[in-house]
Amino acid sequence: MTGDNLPAVLVTLVGARRVLMVDPSTSEPARRAAAAVGPQGSVVVLVRDGAAGWSDGVEVVVGDPVESLPHLRTDDDTTFGVVTVDVTRASIEDALQYIEWALVLGRPGTALVVAGSGDAFTAVRVALDRHPRIDAASWDTGDSALAVAVLTDQR
Repeated sequence: MTGDNLPAVLVTLVGARRVLMVDPSTSEPARRAAAAVGPQGSVVVLVRDGAAGWSDGVEVVVGDPVESLPHLRTDDDTTFGVVTVDVTRASIEDALQYIEWALVLGRPGTALVVAGSGDAFTAVRVALDRHPRIDAASWDTGDSALAVAVLTDQR
């Protein structure tokens, strides 16, 4: 069993139609998420470099994810039901920005998954534990760690 199917499972659990993936390490989770949301849904992937190997039904935005996130805001208040973030290559500052943008682009009930290791993940773990609009659980998975959270409506 791998974590590649986790975004697709979360799509089913929360009934998501839109998925945001920030800097994933492979394209397989995006492919599976696209299959889960179907043709009426969408999967947006923010990657630092390269757009090869992505499947149909996946919108790939190439560039710095922190700079790309503000452009995902829409006037019609469309939100993402699942947000996944890989902070393995992120600075602490960028990793924390990803979490703040998940709050902006998500809604109460949005599932948030963060994977990574090192100082960036540690900072995210602390931020998730302290944030009043996030209920989270995290654990180490060997060489890396994983946090799964839900956005709430508490302010």
